[in-house]
Amino acid sequence: MLKTIVSAYYCDNYEDEEHIQSLVDKTIKSLGNISDVIKPKSKILIKPNLLSAYTPDQAVTTHPLIVKSVVRLVKSLGAVPVIGDSPGNVLKGVDHLWKQTGMLDLAKKEQVELINFEVSGSVEVSISHPTIKYIHITKALIDCDGIINLPKLKTHTFMGFTCGVKNFYGCIPGARKIEYHKLAPTQEDFAYLLSEIYRMLKEKVLFTLVDGVVGLEGNGPSLHGEKRNFGIIAGSYDTVALDTFIFNALGGKNKLFFKPLKEKNLGNTDLHNIIMVGDKLNKFDLKNVKFPVTRILNIIPRWLAVMIGKHIGKFLWLKPSVDQEKCVACLQCIKSCPVKAISLIGEGIKPVVNRDKCISCFCCHELCTHKAVNIDESFLAKFFIK
Repeated sequence: MLKTIVSAYYCDNYEDEEHIQSLVDKTIKSLGNISDVIKPKSKILIKPNLLSAYTPDQAVTTHPLIVKSVVRLVKSLGAVPVIGDSPGNVLKGVDHLWKQTGMLDLAKKEQVELINFEVSGSVEVSISHPTIKYIHITKALIDCDGIINLPKLKTHTFMGFTCGVKNFYGCIPGARKIEYHKLAPTQEDFAYLLSEIYRMLKEKVLFTLVDGVVGLEGNGPSLHGEKRNFGIIAGSYDTVALDTFIFNALGGKNKLFFKPLKEKNLGNTDLHNIIMVGDKLNKFDLKNVKFPVTRILNIIPRWLAVMIGKHIGKFLWLKPSVDQEKCVACLQCIKSCPVKAISLIGEGIKPVVNRDKCISCFCCHELCTHKAVNIDESFLAKFFIK
């Protein structure tokens, strides 16, 4: 396989807008002649991670200054940038999300269109997957000439970590995300689903630039995670190579996420074939990163998961539970559960998790903006985790 370039530069805060712009420009231009990639008058869809209506200082969503820097770079090359995503929680409306994440202010100042994937239409495409034959992706991806992927560097309770490839799950509009979680309930099934989504989009992806200045470790990818200054802005024309580089730098052990990407030859998964340019690796704070307590689920192969479920499943589990004191009864957890394992019990207005029905996808944990969904561990799970 040909060598792949990953460009990375150190940045420890978002205080200096001009400095952010120069680092973003440097990171992208270090990959090669960007004018060969972005053509004048082309329509470029910029895809940040806008998980939910979080403010930039909470380190859950892609920082608006990173997005702004890419918008300006695209404009400088004579192309037309637009910004789009399909967040997991839009109970208060997408306008609230645009405002909270800083995208609304950015769009006004830069005169850039914001595209809500929920209402932009979708197309059905066939995929090669063990349990899913067709999926819907937003039509906005079909209508654009190219895609720039701007993920946020975070750990993830279900998949271990989220970066470039995982960010494309936001191209699935609306509640269909929940349905696909139901149809791909294991980490292996979901990894194959992500690989298929990326396979469909790969030819249109111009480059991926990860916002790792401040991200999340621990039980990410939302407020249960702990903020961490990774201090890195990194990019590549090869999203899979970028994910491989970042994951290995973080000390990630589980290779399940990369298995289907390697099988389908969707990018470079061999560190020996990745060339790093920019600042030296030891300049970034990427060592001894805390991964989610759910990491045990990521190392259990499918056949063993089935056996565990049949024999010792009642002793080895990780399940969400609702903290009744913190819960404000927004009911987002109920709306996000793909198997309807959360409901209102009795005369109360607070939701309760049915552990027998729960598939441990942790969508409720991910999308609760009030930190009211905890992850409970069985005694045996604690033994393996510690």
